[in-house]
Amino acid sequence: MRIAMVSGSAGDTRCGVGDYAFELAQHLSLDAEVHLYFDREHGPLRPPYEKLSTLLLQPVAGYSVLHLPGVVRQLREGQYDIVHVQYPSRGFGNSPAPGFIPQSLAGMNSRSRVVATLHEWSSSHPLRVMVMDQMLPSLDLLIVTNEQELEKLAGKMRERTVMAIPVGNVLSSRGELEAIWAEAEGATPAAAPLAGPGGRKPLSLFHYGLPTTKGRGLRRLLEALKVMREARLNPRLYLGGDFRNGMRETEELLGWITQFELQDCVERLGHIPLDKLAASAESCLLGVFPFDEGYSSKRSSVATLSQLELPLVVGAGGSEEHPYYVPKNQSSEALALLLIELLRGRAEQEWEAQIEKQRDYGRRFSFSNIAATHLAQYEKLLKKDMPEDWNYNQ
Repeated sequence: MRIAMVSGSAGDTRCGVGDYAFELAQHLSLDAEVHLYFDREHGPLRPPYEKLSTLLLQPVAGYSVLHLPGVVRQLREGQYDIVHVQYPSRGFGNSPAPGFIPQSLAGMNSRSRVVATLHEWSSSHPLRVMVMDQMLPSLDLLIVTNEQELEKLAGKMRERTVMAIPVGNVLSSRGELEAIWAEAEGATPAAAPLAGPGGRKPLSLFHYGLPTTKGRGLRRLLEALKVMREARLNPRLYLGGDFRNGMRETEELLGWITQFELQDCVERLGHIPLDKLAASAESCLLGVFPFDEGYSSKRSSVATLSQLELPLVVGAGGSEEHPYYVPKNQSSEALALLLIELLRGRAEQEWEAQIEKQRDYGRRFSFSNIAATHLAQYEKLLKKDMPEDWNYNQ
């Protein structure tokens, strides 16, 4: 099977969609030939796993209206079985042009089956939603990252297939590849024992992610810190994210910190490289992600931390079952009460059981499982309307 994975970014560690596309392409290449297309200014910061021989990187000059015809020509000439677009991602920029790739390949324009994964459809800017919506009639398969998006988009797909596949754990992806290779060679690496909460920064909370992503609940988290301080508990928030000077999000954050008088208890870590993320997170006692929608499997930050030794607190009101700590409601007061309870002993008492529950749930974010699900769907598309003796590998 020949697959073209098309993303604006790929493994640049500054775009969750691009990191997801890069890791997914590596795992797919264990069973298929994968060509990964991305903007050459947003390529991988580290090379793919060295033992992969069927992953080919295809940097392009860009995805603007001027560049798109050349990209489409490459995809047509590549004679791929599957063309899979990951949309949107940072490397696409603000250009609507990448949204027209499925339309350019649909029907008799290409032999390829066309697949798209739409990330954050319901929370995107209306103009970007319009671009996504016009993609739908040209798709053979639509993938979304959570059940809520699936329900909202199912009616738009009519007779075409739509399914939900969660985002993947990019932090454990390389370890998964190494484990697969080791198992194939007859080795079984031993699992590391739990270290426990000892030696961590006292009363420490951790949060990270793209500051431009909507619904992160940062104001609620900062309000909760203010309530905790009024209750005579002085936590410290370690905040990772690329809050650049001059950004509206940076100005909002600084304004809230000043408004709630939290200058001495918030430490901005800046952008955290992927190879330093685990150490930053596991130096703290709790990860706190009070998303506006409660908990959702579309959030890559929680997926990425799911296998770490870090109890996680998410927002209230989510519709998906999960093992993470949840406040009684979405108020800052309820979040503060839960954090106080956890930091005053509950988190330490429940540490091992909580980490085991999170890790068990976190297996759904394994790229091995996610890639297998993708391959099964690709095969269904290729066998559709084909003779019974059709071989998609031919």
